Amino acid sequence: METKKAGWQITFHWVIAHAGIRSNEPADTLAKKAATNKTITESYKRIPKYVVLSDLVKESVRKWQSDWTQTTKGSTTKEYFPVVEDRLKMKLNLTGNFTTIVTGHGNMKAYLNRFQITDEPTCPCGKGDHTVEHIIYECERLTKERDKLKAAIKKTITWPTSKQELIKRHYKDFAKFINSVSFEGLNVK
Repeated sequence: METKKAGWQITFHWVIAHAGIRSNEPADTLAKKAATNKTITESYKRIPKYVVLSDLVKESVRKWQSDWTQTTKGSTTKEYFPVVEDRLKMKLNLTGNFTTIVTGHGNMKAYLNRFQITDEPTCPCGKGDHTVEHIIYECERLTKERDKLKAAIKKTITWPTSKQELIKRHYKDFAKFINSVSFEGLNVK
């Protein structure tokens, strides 16, 4: 009998008694004794469901982290969230701008140029390609907004800081900066 569920395959082998096999009779006797022993069966019933669920969650996060570390995809997002468990603990307000900045996908000329949707990847400010890094750290059209972000961040760490630090330690200020960006206005020369 085989069961498949969410990428796992479990195969059950049913053995119907060891009747007539002399060396297996002591094992059968001990198995029957254990199955009817209330001390053993009751101890398994005492494991709280939350313990089992907690162990399953920990194992899932461990596997997810392993997959996340090994994949070559999502490199921009990995810069913000290298540790899966840390991301799961965060409460984020997901907006279009936030998703664009954290994934590197969306209404940015460098991204759109990769798919021949725009003719050139250059930012309308003329100082570099219109990428996530450019928007956060360089774009002259966002100087006022960036100055507010920098002022908030410089109270605790130096500027420029990593994307992970922007999310981990300065999420509110960073989200305010991101949401102040008008990608439509930014894309106009």
